[in-house]
Amino acid sequence: MSSDSMIRLTKLRELMKDRNIDAYVVPSEDAHASEYLAPCDARRAYITSFTGSAGCAVITKDEARCWTDGRYWIQAEKQLGEGWTLMKSGLPETPTWGQWLKTDLPSSSRVGIDPTTIPQAESTSLSTSLSANLTNSTLVPITENLVDIIWRGEDSQPSRPSNEIFHLADQFTGENVGSKISRLRDKLKKIGSPGMVISSLDEIAWLFNLRGSDIPYNPVFFAYAILTRDDCTLFASPNSLTDKVRQYLHNNGIALLDYCQIWNSLGSWQKRLIIERSQPQNTKQEAVVDVDMDGEEPASKRVKTDGQSDKEKEEKIIKSDKVLIGMKTSWAIAKSIGEDNVEVRRSIIEEFKSKKNATEIEGFRQSHIRDGVALAKYFSWLEEQLKMDMKLNEYDAALKLEEFRKENKWFMGLSFETISSTGSNAAIIHYSPLKENSKIIDKNKLYLCDSGGQYLDGTTDVTRTFYFGSDDELSNLEEEKRAFTRVLQGHISLDSIIFPQGTTGYILDILARKFLWLDGLDYRHSTSHGLGSFLNVHEGPQGIGQRISYNEIPLIEGMIISNEPGYYSQGKFGIRIEGVDIIVRAETRNNFGNKGWLSMERITMCPIQTSLLQQDLLSPFEKSWLNDYHAEVLDKIGPLLKDDERALRWLKKECRPI
Repeated sequence: MSSDSMIRLTKLRELMKDRNIDAYVVPSEDAHASEYLAPCDARRAYITSFTGSAGCAVITKDEARCWTDGRYWIQAEKQLGEGWTLMKSGLPETPTWGQWLKTDLPSSSRVGIDPTTIPQAESTSLSTSLSANLTNSTLVPITENLVDIIWRGEDSQPSRPSNEIFHLADQFTGENVGSKISRLRDKLKKIGSPGMVISSLDEIAWLFNLRGSDIPYNPVFFAYAILTRDDCTLFASPNSLTDKVRQYLHNNGIALLDYCQIWNSLGSWQKRLIIERSQPQNTKQEAVVDVDMDGEEPASKRVKTDGQSDKEKEEKIIKSDKVLIGMKTSWAIAKSIGEDNVEVRRSIIEEFKSKKNATEIEGFRQSHIRDGVALAKYFSWLEEQLKMDMKLNEYDAALKLEEFRKENKWFMGLSFETISSTGSNAAIIHYSPLKENSKIIDKNKLYLCDSGGQYLDGTTDVTRTFYFGSDDELSNLEEEKRAFTRVLQGHISLDSIIFPQGTTGYILDILARKFLWLDGLDYRHSTSHGLGSFLNVHEGPQGIGQRISYNEIPLIEGMIISNEPGYYSQGKFGIRIEGVDIIVRAETRNNFGNKGWLSMERITMCPIQTSLLQQDLLSPFEKSWLNDYHAEVLDKIGPLLKDDERALRWLKKECRPI
């Protein structure tokens, strides 16, 4: 690995020299700002050898630095190749990579980046920062990714997938594509915008009620979309489109173009916008994208809808006559349509998608019940195996859990790579076991399992921490038991909160941490993320955490969020307790300020191990919460385990009241 790292850095620096570049930035994201990547887009992992999902690499002629947050510090320290320096994002003494470029590079430096891998908003901010304070440095778009050149030269870069796309029926989505397009067009008309470019893959999948498998664990496909007041075009690989999907799109007035044709269409739209703006105001024509396609009928057949429109109360509309692009849309997209022709704002689709409809919400409830059945079968099996002193490694255990999930109706795959971790490995927040050198699970140490499934009717994400050893050994784990109790208290505190509408996740975050803080403990990750409906397991814009961006988005009825405080003692153990909640309307005695009040409906159905608790720390309310939760789990999961004596026996044991 060390040799490969230095060879690749040398080749990259040669390419930088050829292009007169003083620094080259390699973000983690692909052209769609995806969190999880297709193998062909894992450029930062290829050049650094660090495989965590978050981070950014910066290479100069003398240095190579990689920034990542606290979830991945331990992993990055182990994986970074020779010649790399780890930059621990979030520490007061650690500058951001943008700040470092500004302060450590010589003046008049040229900073190169693939414009498809940085959002337009970030490129504008970075360009301004680099040129300020007499540094006079410049951000330079490098259209051919330099890492790809090296990777292809080794004949090892995977090809871009174009797996089959399929239609997700209305029985799972709760809203047809015509209705969604109609709602978006209503919003565009209110704003005054001629249209929008959609580049986030989960937004495209949601809008068209289509799913794919181009990215592991995420049921999405590579595509772009353009929606105007009159036309709608999907840009996707022809190889991924079946005749059935083509007909479905045609019937809904959606034109098709090849994935790569997005750039020509944006260029054509830019020309039309220039002509439009040169016309007198009274003859101004609405901009329409040229979407005619060889062998396909243009989108002249307009989408038929059910007449529904957005019914938001007293909606505040910020007017704009520009093309709308989302906060994550790439600099390359903006350059192709003309940076003066676009307005960056929070995606309308992201806003619509985060509020689940009644069908989606019920799907979440039911998929979590089925998922709970698989978890009961798995943990009961694992406990039995370990008590018989069977040698099981983390990787094989994770495969067994997947086998149990596969038994469930509508299971479509995992929602992320299973975190199956024993002892000190559980302190690595996003640890995933490798087949080659997976650790044997030690029954006398804590075992942390964070896993999830993709179902046609919902997406699951659950973490439980268990101990499977003897009571004598358990009595020695005082530090672990106290930390476990503090984590559970934070989980209960957040789960049981009632809060007024308009409250953000930034405000609620302290609830999950306050009991850990009593002992001087904390964790280096957010407390909560949104979840997609048979979509990405991490979905914005909602979340609960210490990021200031979480203060921009109020939590609203119908959002789905996780609840996952934890604690990680490096080199010793890790604890996390995670469930999923629906934000629902709360009935309160009063309604101060006529605000309306909200609460959490827990839907994850898996016991929380009571033998790990230091019960004298728990209040009567917390004990009651835990007993009520376990009664609910037993009531919903127990009848579905009547044919699995081992799992049912285990479930009854773990759900006994304290």
